[in-house]
Amino acid sequence: MFRGRYEHTIDGKGRLSIPSRFRDVLREHYDDRLVVTTYDGCLIAYPYAEWRKLEEKVAQLPEFHKDTRSFLRFFYSSANDCAIDRLGRVIIPQILRDYAELSKEVVLIGAYKQLEIWAKPRWEVAEKESSPEEIGSMLERMGL
Repeated sequence: MFRGRYEHTIDGKGRLSIPSRFRDVLREHYDDRLVVTTYDGCLIAYPYAEWRKLEEKVAQLPEFHKDTRSFLRFFYSSANDCAIDRLGRVIIPQILRDYAELSKEVVLIGAYKQLEIWAKPRWEVAEKESSPEEIGSMLERMGL
């Protein structure tokens, strides 16, 4: 699974190098396809197989339920298929870069079955906002 934090740069064409450790996970467990979407001020990149599992769960939701419609509109509709090229790079579409405010410096976060892609300034704010006490309390509520 994906874990760790890596700082990289994204170029003017939207090309982002995937860290070699993340590429190793993709090569061992998945393939070279990612589905990238927006969420919580960053981008989430799912290996294609994990995205398919999400789609199977979505297919079970009540189609006309308000929460389902909201999910489809704001999370699912921004999803883009992004292949990793032979140099280990992925092209992030401009609309996704705009949402996440990706310009030059980015932080890639391993988040278990997916990756998060943050603009470095946004990541620094998010990191400062999460205190050890809040994390401990959250883990306790989750039974961990």
